[in-house]
Amino acid sequence: MQLSTKLIIIWIIIFIGLIGATFSGSTASSTGDVFDILFHISVYAILAFVPILLFRKRIVAFMVTIAIAPIGFLLEWAHVTITTGNFENLILDALYNNMGIIIGISVAAIIRIKMHYGNEPSI
Repeated sequence: MQLSTKLIIIWIIIFIGLIGATFSGSTASSTGDVFDILFHISVYAILAFVPILLFRKRIVAFMVTIAIAPIGFLLEWAHVTITTGNFENLILDALYNNMGIIIGISVAAIIRIKMHYGNEPSI
C-alpha cells in the first residue's frame, strides 16, 4: 500500500472519529485538560497536513484545508449545544482547532517546499 493511500485512510479515520467525539459527552476543555488541548491541536494538524501534502494542485490543497476550519467550528458548536451550552468551551476548542490547522499547514508547506526544491540539481 502506498504512503498516500495510508495517509488518506488515516485522514478518513480521524475525521470519522472527530465526528464521533463531537457527539460524546466530554467537556474536558472547560477544565483546561492538557490531553484535550493536545487532542484538538493534533487532530486538526493532521486534518490540515494531509491535504496539503497529497493534492498536486496547491489551490485545491489549500481550499480543502481551509474548509476544515468552518467544519471544525460547526462540529464544536454541535458539541457545545449537545453537552453544556457553555460558549466559553466553543471559543477555546475553536482556538485549539485553528492552532492545529496552522501547525498542520506550516509543517506540510515546509515538507512540500523541501520536496519541490529537493528535485533540483545542486550547483
